[in-house]
Amino acid sequence: MILKSDADIADSQTIWHQRLYLPIAAIAIAASAFHFWPFGNSRIWRVLNLPNLACIGVLVVQILISISKKTNSPISSSLPHVSVFAYLAVNFLSIAFAAGLFRSVSFTIKLSIVLTGGCVLFSLAAANERSIKTIYYLATVAAATSVGACLFRRFAQATSSFGFFESLYKYGSYIGILVPLGGIYLLSSRKTVEIFLGMVLIVCAYLSSGSIGAVAAITSGLLSALIFNRKRTAKLLVVISLALSTAALLAAGPAFFKNVWDDFKLLETDGKNLRQRYIEWQAEINLLESRGITGTGPGCINDYRSNFYYRLPKLNTLEAFDQNGWLTVAAETGILGLITFCWIIIHYGGTAVTMIFYIDPVREPFAHRFAAAAMAALVSACTANLFSSVHYNGVLIVFVLVLSLISAVNKVYIKGYR
Repeated sequence: MILKSDADIADSQTIWHQRLYLPIAAIAIAASAFHFWPFGNSRIWRVLNLPNLACIGVLVVQILISISKKTNSPISSSLPHVSVFAYLAVNFLSIAFAAGLFRSVSFTIKLSIVLTGGCVLFSLAAANERSIKTIYYLATVAAATSVGACLFRRFAQATSSFGFFESLYKYGSYIGILVPLGGIYLLSSRKTVEIFLGMVLIVCAYLSSGSIGAVAAITSGLLSALIFNRKRTAKLLVVISLALSTAALLAAGPAFFKNVWDDFKLLETDGKNLRQRYIEWQAEINLLESRGITGTGPGCINDYRSNFYYRLPKLNTLEAFDQNGWLTVAAETGILGLITFCWIIIHYGGTAVTMIFYIDPVREPFAHRFAAAAMAALVSACTANLFSSVHYNGVLIVFVLVLSLISAVNKVYIKGYR
């Protein structure tokens, strides 16, 4: 009788994970590019769309495995960092102070499912270098699909929608995260074709942008690569991509960046009042001063914010999904909620930075590419969160993807290193 070694068991588990979870992760990533299409008006589909269903399904399967097996389930090694659970715990505690109980409970449950289920799904799918490569390519294709659809809808069909995203702000957050992820990954390649495609993706993303949040997010992600990427060639290619994007915007004329310019203005169209966006920010700061401990409850900021305008005018000109995610987290869950959310960013960001300087880009070129691209995406997500929250349904899944990729790369290449 031949007994299997621990290494053989680990290899068989890796193969099993790839066969089961990688296709599910692929579906979730691909479906995210289409947002809520083709059932955008269906409330049920907005909750039970493919990415969310994938998170729910993986959680159910892993819980059943954990119950049925005496040995440790794969879920034990794929759970997100404790900072994620701390943040979710604060959200659940903040429900007690919500004016709308049902809305707060449903928001927190959806947040918990995507944060935990998404991390488990992508961590199990990214079991080795090959599967991590696949996920990066899938994310890049998703970004290209979204950007291509936006350019086609806006300029070929002359519609006001941004591809499959009706909101320019949600679209800005989505591509603001995925374009730096895929773009830096491609620019760090040794293949001329991939480098060329990376430049095309970045230039087209800028041309498709309709909000200052999208431009700021993509730019901050690319600039972070100049700091954290250790490959000089990749740094030079980032500079060239930024130069080409600027030239393309200037050559295209005002029609291509009119939305961005209008979004950048500090005043309303009347030329007198401050943009409602910034008035909302001030109202949230006022709210935080009054309810800094309890918050308003997750998802319930609108129930309280109107009481904190004070002398500031409420113009009702704010567009949907134009929201400062940082201030919203603080206003809804209090200072403790903001601290735990920052803990998530600091932990995963610190892990990515450590990997970038720990991994030799010559000996482990793919590992360095993975870490540099994920770091760029995390920086861009933090920037995008200033203008449209990463918590929004349809955007949260790619934010979780970035966190999971950082964790997976760390697990595969720096075993046991923290």
